[in-house]
Amino acid sequence: MKKFWFFCSISASLVASEETALAKRVHAHLLIEDVQTARQEAESALKRFPDSQILTLALLQALCQSGNEIEAFEKWNESACKHEQLLSDRTALETLAWAVIKKGTKSQQQLIKLFSLVGAAITRDASAIVLLQSALTSSSVPLRSVAVMLSAEYGDLPLRQELARLLKEEKVWTVRLEVIKAIGKLQMREQKPLLKEIIAHRKTLVQEKAAAIVALVGMYEGIEKEEWQALTHSNRAGLRELSCQIAQHLDLKEELKDLEPLLSDPSPNVRLSAINTFVLLDVALPEDKWEKLCKDHAPEVAITAAYAALVQGHPIGKQLLKEWLLDSDRNWQRLSSAAIGAAGERGADLAEEILTLPAFAHLRQDPYVTTNLALGLIGQRRCSEKACAFLERALKQSQEQLWMWDSSINPLFRTLSPSLVSHTPETPNYPSVVDQLTRLEILSVLCILQYHQALSAMKEFLQSHSWGVTGSAAMTLVTEGDEESIALIRQLLKDPEEKVRIQAALLLALMGSDPEALKTLQEAYPKVEREMKIRILEALANSGDMTTIPFLLSILNEPFQALRVIAASAIIQCLSK
Repeated sequence: MKKFWFFCSISASLVASEETALAKRVHAHLLIEDVQTARQEAESALKRFPDSQILTLALLQALCQSGNEIEAFEKWNESACKHEQLLSDRTALETLAWAVIKKGTKSQQQLIKLFSLVGAAITRDASAIVLLQSALTSSSVPLRSVAVMLSAEYGDLPLRQELARLLKEEKVWTVRLEVIKAIGKLQMREQKPLLKEIIAHRKTLVQEKAAAIVALVGMYEGIEKEEWQALTHSNRAGLRELSCQIAQHLDLKEELKDLEPLLSDPSPNVRLSAINTFVLLDVALPEDKWEKLCKDHAPEVAITAAYAALVQGHPIGKQLLKEWLLDSDRNWQRLSSAAIGAAGERGADLAEEILTLPAFAHLRQDPYVTTNLALGLIGQRRCSEKACAFLERALKQSQEQLWMWDSSINPLFRTLSPSLVSHTPETPNYPSVVDQLTRLEILSVLCILQYHQALSAMKEFLQSHSWGVTGSAAMTLVTEGDEESIALIRQLLKDPEEKVRIQAALLLALMGSDPEALKTLQEAYPKVEREMKIRILEALANSGDMTTIPFLLSILNEPFQALRVIAASAIIQCLSK
């Protein structure tokens, strides 16, 4: 009897060894990209060992590598009935998902290509690097632009080399702008000379110059005296502005004497940057400069000088900002209100006056002015209930107008203003996305302060907006006190209106793995429009919950390639978390 069992074990070992050898033959052909022979070898081997899981997996890989991902999925479904382990086999699931994504990158439809590229990059898998490298050389501007943004998250040598090439060769300014930002994010210090050229060039666009300054400043850990002097005395306004930014970055208080002449610079951008530097380093402006700066012919410089006077305790500041609030130009009204809101405790008295005194009643009709001031008061925890009421009223008052935070005039104080955001091919409905993010941030303030109308304000927002913001959107709620926001949204999962339930579930899923929210989204998926299906899949991907994989696998069988690509990316993300 012992001999019989010994013989059986030897036979089983020989069979397993032969299966492994056949699987290795298939993989050898795949390695040299002879996919046709690999498929034939796998199919032939499976005729001999039809129940072999290792050979089934080899066939799936051959089918996927040959671009037959639909056939591979059908084979996987068929084999999963025999081998339940395949349902949770990471290699099999990743193979199927990557096959869908790689097929999408070869699509003739640009939107599918974009979805596939983003889906690949989000996985953080090394396989995405080759796809990104290829997209960086694409003739499609949107594809190239998205590839640049995504490459900044990786920073591998081949991608850095492509970014360096694009900095020299790229002609489309929107792509160049993203290249400059990516180079700054990756701290590519070898590109400092070229960035300085961009800043100094007379024909450089304002947005490019600003991006190049931000990129370059982040690369400085110190500065030699000769370079510092060369920048502060340069005949190029961009380089003089760069010296101010470097002083802020390196906290060069002892060198501020060199920046005093820049307070009278011919360029308003340089004067503005010089004032900001003195304010940020908490150094008082020279007394002989106050009057001239506060009466500067450039309103943005005059308002910033008045702001500096207010925060540094100079009596002229409060009066000048009041005057700018009464200016006929609404842009300067809004900028001065943002300056008062950003002035902290010193601006709180003035903000309270404007929101309460009858003399300023006409200003309180502008939701942008009141929001900028109310946020300043809330920051100091002054008149919080009244300030929240102004925020709620502003949200109701301007539902038709898109909003944005504007830091383009002066980065020291963000200004709530009507949206000037342009459409971009990379992000569908981009102005609406920015508007939703802006409103959501204001709503989160109401939630954090536990304002009594916060729940109804959140519900109204979810009812009136078609939620189109992807993963990063929910991050605006993940701040100190975010539990209040999440608790409020969780209450809306039981709302009788389906749209509100779905929108609330989307937000919760984007913030993390909430079982009830995930269940709500999966139940809603078959009943919603295609755009909302995309949002649901993105939210499930962001949750990273392994329990959603069976649902995501079912999407791979759908006829719409965009949905299949997003579901495939979601599967890989769930497997990697």
